[in-house]
Amino acid sequence: MIAKVSVKGQLVIPEAIREMGRIKAGDQLDVGYAGGLIVMRKRQALTPARVRSLLMGGRQLPVMTRQDESAVAAAVQRVRRRIQA
Repeated sequence: MIAKVSVKGQLVIPEAIREMGRIKAGDQLDVGYAGGLIVMRKRQALTPARVRSLLMGGRQLPVMTRQDESAVAAAVQRVRRRIQA
């Protein structure tokens, strides 16, 4: 589908896309740019249930080992050297 940007930078999202994304008038979208793509995502309310889900999901993260720590430190050093060059 093709959408045209107005002089004011406004864009009409085609009806079929709005239906698929369950986007209705008044909804807020997060807009970003990644790898040459403009990405839009419907913003979700931060309800108590969603906060609980996010917190519980964070408990399942793997424990960082000494080997992981040294790998991260080495990666940071490489980036810093690249920036200084």
